[in-house]
Amino acid sequence: TSRTAFVYTPPGYSAESSKRYPVLYLQHGWGEDETAWSNQGHANLIMDNLIADGKVDPFIIVMTYGMTNEVKFGGLRDFKVDAFQDVLVEEVVPYVDKNFRTISTRESRAMAGLSMGGMETHAITLNKPDVFSRYALLSGGTYNPEELKDSTKPDLIFISAGSKENPDRVTNAVSALKDAGYNAVSYVYAGTAHEFQNWRRGLYKL
Repeated sequence: TSRTAFVYTPPGYSAESSKRYPVLYLQHGWGEDETAWSNQGHANLIMDNLIADGKVDPFIIVMTYGMTNEVKFGGLRDFKVDAFQDVLVEEVVPYVDKNFRTISTRESRAMAGLSMGGMETHAITLNKPDVFSRYALLSGGTYNPEELKDSTKPDLIFISAGSKENPDRVTNAVSALKDAGYNAVSYVYAGTAHEFQNWRRGLYKL
């Protein structure tokens, strides 16, 4: 079937015809689609402002549809990531590297997601550690040293949540990762729950 992905390119992308950029693959949550991070998350505006303020080096963001099998609300434990993993790794990543000016190396490729997208990020980065070097879970679970120990070591692990979710789980997970020698960062956002105000802040901190 045909599917849609949205690609954010930073200011100056069209004018600087030789410059290449890192890429963040950014996934939506359950019940949303590839428009969520732009329409609700304002990812493009967040990035434009960060770049304008000199707080981040420009990079490309790819937002694609993550529902490759039907899962009803409350049934995410039955979600199988294999089909989406194939779409993302075997189709979307090569397409983006071919059609956009990316730095097409593991070291310049990151994956992040909110909620269900975090679950997808967790599974795919563990299954394909040679594709992505930076991982981010926004209200989307945690990593632990045991599941990472036999994989290529990530350059960064970022885990965040709102203070009304399960913040202790996030901070404890990152503490364990740091003790095991991983470059890990946690953020807990005051006054937010499982909502886009929380995830916008997560993208900003990334």
